[in-house]
Amino acid sequence: MRMVSAERKIRLSLIAGLVFILLFAHIPVLYTALYHPLTGAQAAENGRMDGAGFTAGALVLDGEWEFYWDRLIVTEQSSGDPPDFLIRAPGYWSEYQIGGVHLPAQGVASYRLIVDGLSRSNPVTAYIPDFGSAYRVFVDGVLTAGSGTVSRNIEDVFTVPQAKLYPVTLSGAETHEIVIELATARFSGLYMAPVLADYHDTIQQSEIRESIRFILYGVVLFSFFAFIALFVLSRGKKLRVAYLPAIMLLILLRIMLSAEFYGFWQSSLFFGLSYEDSNPLLYLVTFILKFLLIFLIQEQFGVAFSKREKAFFFLYYAAIYLIYLFTPFDLYNRYLSLVLPVAAFALEVYGFIKVYRGRRRIKRYGLLIYWGVSLAVAGLIADCYYLGGNVYPNLSLALLVMLSACLLLVGLAYALRLADQYRDLAVADSEFRQARAQIAMQTEYYDALNGQMNEIRAIRHDTRHFIDVLGTLADEGRYDELRRFLGEYAERADTEPLPVFCQNTVANSILGYYALKARTKEIPFRCVSVIPKELPLSDGDLCVVLGNALENALEACAKPAVQSGRFIAVQAGTAGGQFLIKIENSYDGFVSIKDGELLSSKGGGAHGIGLQNIRRVVKSCGGFVKIDRTATTFTLMVACPHPVKAEAAPLHDSPGGAPHQ
Repeated sequence: MRMVSAERKIRLSLIAGLVFILLFAHIPVLYTALYHPLTGAQAAENGRMDGAGFTAGALVLDGEWEFYWDRLIVTEQSSGDPPDFLIRAPGYWSEYQIGGVHLPAQGVASYRLIVDGLSRSNPVTAYIPDFGSAYRVFVDGVLTAGSGTVSRNIEDVFTVPQAKLYPVTLSGAETHEIVIELATARFSGLYMAPVLADYHDTIQQSEIRESIRFILYGVVLFSFFAFIALFVLSRGKKLRVAYLPAIMLLILLRIMLSAEFYGFWQSSLFFGLSYEDSNPLLYLVTFILKFLLIFLIQEQFGVAFSKREKAFFFLYYAAIYLIYLFTPFDLYNRYLSLVLPVAAFALEVYGFIKVYRGRRRIKRYGLLIYWGVSLAVAGLIADCYYLGGNVYPNLSLALLVMLSACLLLVGLAYALRLADQYRDLAVADSEFRQARAQIAMQTEYYDALNGQMNEIRAIRHDTRHFIDVLGTLADEGRYDELRRFLGEYAERADTEPLPVFCQNTVANSILGYYALKARTKEIPFRCVSVIPKELPLSDGDLCVVLGNALENALEACAKPAVQSGRFIAVQAGTAGGQFLIKIENSYDGFVSIKDGELLSSKGGGAHGIGLQNIRRVVKSCGGFVKIDRTATTFTLMVACPHPVKAEAAPLHDSPGGAPHQ
C-alpha cells in the first residue's frame, strides 16, 4: 500500500506540473481574448477610440489605427496627409499590401489614433512595454516615450528593449491624438499593444519591477555560483556531468538576453548588438537549452532516450533554427511568428510522456528537478506569448521569476544529492573503520589462538623426552622426584583454552576479542550464543552493533567506581523469528540523559557511546533497541526480524558455546 501511495503521489505531482504549465501560460492568453468583455474597454475602430472610461490603471490601445507607410508624420510634420489604410494593432504590417504587394519587414511607418472623451488631470504617458523595435510616441504632438534610434535609413536603426518615458499633461480638449513613429529591421510593425497610463503610477511600478528584477537576478547569480561551487566539490561520475553546469549557464545567459536585462548587458557583454539582432542568439541559446533537457530527463528520471531519438531532436531543433535564420523576415512575421516558437516545445511534450510512462524509475529528488523544469517551461511559453504580443497583462517578470525558481530547485536537488553523496562517503568511512576494527579484533584473537597452538606444538615436541624422564624416574624408584616433575610439567602445560562462541566468524572474533579484554581486566565474561552464519545484518552492521555494545559494557565495568560484582553477560541467537542480542553489565549507576537519549561517557558522563550507531543500524533492518537499567546493572537488548533457519537452533534451546568466565 505504501508503494502504491508513493506512486500515486508521483503521478499526481507529474500531472499537477503539466496543469500548472498549461494554466500559467494560457490564462493570460484567455484573459487577453476576453479583455474587452471583462473590462468593458472599447477597441479602436476606424482610427478612433472611446477613452471616457479610462480612470485608473492602463488603457490598452488596441484595435484599428490609421497607418502611414514610410512616413514619420510628426517628425516630418505631415500628419494632415491621408493614411494608407487602417491596420490592426497589435499585428504585423507585413500582412498588409500596398498596390498588391505585401509590405516588407524592414522600414518605417507611423500609427495614428484619436482618443475621444479622455480627461485626466494627472500627467499620462503612452508606451509599448518591452517592445523590440525602435519607436517614438507622441500625445498631442508631445513626445511621451522613446526607445532606440528611429531612422529612415535602416542601417542607422538601433533597438533597445527599454523605453524612456516622459509625462504629458492633457489639455481640456475632447479629443487627443496619439502617434507612434516606428522603425524596424526585423519585426515589421506594432506587434505588441501600446498602453496609455498614469505617468507617476507607471514610473513607480517600473521602479518596483526594477528592484524585484535585480533582487531576482541576485538570487540567480547566487544560485549559479553556489551550484558551480557544489559541482567542484562533488565526486563521482553521477554528479560530475558536464550538461548540468551547461544548463545552468544557458539559463543565466537566457535571462541576460531577455527584454528585462538585455539593455543592462547590451554594451558590455553583447558588444552593443542591437536588440533585434540579438534574436538569433536568443533562439540559439533556447534551442540548446531545450536539447540538453534530454540528458537531464535521462539522468534524473531514469528515462532513456535512444540515439535515434537524440539525433531526431537535434535535427529537429537545427531545422527550426535554420528556418528561423533563413526565412525572410516578412514571411516569418506573416506566417511563422507564433507557429515556430510553439513548435519548439515539442521536446517538452514528448519528454513529459516518457517521464509519465517511466514514473516508477524516477530518482530521489527527481520531482524537484521536474518542477524546476516545469517552471522554466511555463516561463518560456508565457514569455513567448508575451513578446509575441499575444497577451495584454504585463508578464515582464514572468520568465525571470520562473527561471530563478528553476535554478533554485535544480541547485537544491543537486545540493541534496551531493549531501547524500557525502553522507554515503561518511557511512562508507564508518564502515571502513568498523572493518579495520573487526580485522584488528580478529587479528588479536587469532594471534592469541596461534600462541596457544605453538605452545601445544612445543609440548607435543617434548613428549618423547617427557616419557623418557618418567620411565627413568619410575624405574629407579625416585617417586618424590617423579611427583615434583609431574607438577612442574602440569603447570607448564596448563594453558587456558580460548573460547569459541558460535558459528558466525565475525561474531565469534568480536566476542573472543572482548572476552580476552575482559580477562586482562579481571572482569568475568559470560556468554551464551547461538549466532548462525546467515543474519539480517551485514558483517559491517554486526560489527557496529556487537562491537559498540561490548565496548560500552567493558568501559562501564572498568570504571574505578565499580569495585565489586563486576561482570559482562552476553546472550545472542534466534528466537521467535527474531535475531536477539542481550548484553548485561555492571556499572556505577550514573547516566546522563538529554532529550530522552543517553549521552556519551567519553566526556565523564554515562553509558552511551555508539548507541546512536546501534539504533541507526537496527532501525534500518526493521528492528528495535531497548535499554533497561537498575542501580547496578545496565541491560541492552536488540531485536531484528530474522526467520529461524533449520541449522540455527533457537536461543533458549541449546547454546552454541558454553558460558565462559
